[in-house]
Amino acid sequence: ITKCYRKHQDNTIALSQVQRQSPAMSQAPALKWVVTGNFTADGAVAYLRSDGSVTPKLAEAGLLATKQDAESLRKVALGKEAVIADPYLIEVAELPSGRDPLTARERIRSQGPTIRLRRPDPQLQTQ
Repeated sequence: ITKCYRKHQDNTIALSQVQRQSPAMSQAPALKWVVTGNFTADGAVAYLRSDGSVTPKLAEAGLLATKQDAESLRKVALGKEAVIADPYLIEVAELPSGRDPLTARERIRSQGPTIRLRRPDPQLQTQ
């Protein structure tokens, strides 16, 4: 916030007027790693749980604190090619509202299509 003390001089910032960030605002969310890929059977999004099982929900995916831990879980997923195809690592932020993938691509993958899906045409189903 700037306040002009003299109209003929430059604007001056009064230190008492500066908004400061609270400690909670300045802390970045904790970043974690998740192993993701696609189900081999139908191509749908798949996430690996910490125990090595697979889920379609990001909320159930195993969160790993380090990239090395995530890489070792990805190697486990490579052995399950009959279930999950092309596993790779993504970074997610752990927020109070849930898990948030850091890229738009992964956010779309986790939340579903960005367009409305067309309902089946009843006339086509009766024929």
